Amino acid sequence: MLKNQFHKFLCLSIIMLVYSLIAMPIIGNAATISSQQKQAIKNALKKENANAIVMVGSGKKPTIITNKAIVGEGTAPAISTNKLFPIASFQKAITGMAIQQLINHHQLSLNTKISKFFPEIRNSQQITIRNLLTHTSGLADRSQIADQPLKSEKDSINFTKQNYRVINHPGQWHYANVNYGLLAIIVSKVSHESYATYVKKNIFKPNHLQEMKFFNQLSSSKQLSPSLNDHQSKFDSQETDSWRYLQREMSAEFGAGQIVATPNSYWKFINQVVLKQNDILKQYQQINFQPNDNPYYGGFYLHPNELHANGSYEGYACTIFANTKKKQTIVLYSNNISLKQCRNLGYDLYHIYFGTNKQGFPY
Repeated sequence: MLKNQFHKFLCLSIIMLVYSLIAMPIIGNAATISSQQKQAIKNALKKENANAIVMVGSGKKPTIITNKAIVGEGTAPAISTNKLFPIASFQKAITGMAIQQLINHHQLSLNTKISKFFPEIRNSQQITIRNLLTHTSGLADRSQIADQPLKSEKDSINFTKQNYRVINHPGQWHYANVNYGLLAIIVSKVSHESYATYVKKNIFKPNHLQEMKFFNQLSSSKQLSPSLNDHQSKFDSQETDSWRYLQREMSAEFGAGQIVATPNSYWKFINQVVLKQNDILKQYQQINFQPNDNPYYGGFYLHPNELHANGSYEGYACTIFANTKKKQTIVLYSNNISLKQCRNLGYDLYHIYFGTNKQGFPY
């Protein structure tokens, strides 16, 4: 009798153990999103007619949700996770990490004055590395586009050094690409190698990010996900070549928008590099902001246990939210909606995935 009861108990225990293992979320896979959430995301994309891809979840293998926009009487080609996408301001997180590495190696500090590198800039004796990282340098971009594509880093540096104007005293917020252009130049000066070489050697190569490239490495636009918007020359009505126009846009954003990446590779950068660098995440979260400041540092808008960024070029837009505690991420790429539409859609997706509302944030 006791023997039979023991056998029954043993069998029941084995069954319960097997069931618990099957039901257990698979670490490293996107087991953090329900079928209801996936359908809600799909519905949100359809509502906006966004030709888009959403990557959501945690770990190495995100859940992929795509939507094909209705164009005329047909549907547009889907964005591929394996095709290069102009990530625009998403690059600022890469520049920010390069600077943070140099700070952690005691080659720079947040209080280093940029007069050490750019004595010619007015107020440079009051502008610090922290000011550049937080967009509080008092500098603004003079132009959002270069006269022609700049193919060399030397040309990009020369352009950046001229492409600014002083609008405020240091301490006041103003988002400007030139802040990250100057940081990229500082990376080069401190490391004694080109910015591109430093990034490839210290960020791309050790983290196996082979599908991240600088735009001047591309031979043609065929290597990119195509923009589905008709080319509209936002800054130059005389430009008719959309690929040349995009190159000119990227040329003006040294350190801030010259990298193209596959959605897969940027997912890897966020989830296997940024979210695993607990020391750097802790440093980011310890930055003190004034009550009226936009909490931006190192390429991200920061909130408790949260990172957020946006990026856009003519015909391309992307937005990302990541929870640094739960290690969960949602990122949206689209090639047919504006940045404003992308931001608003991103808030909706954030609400679906994280369950709280981000609507109303000014960025």
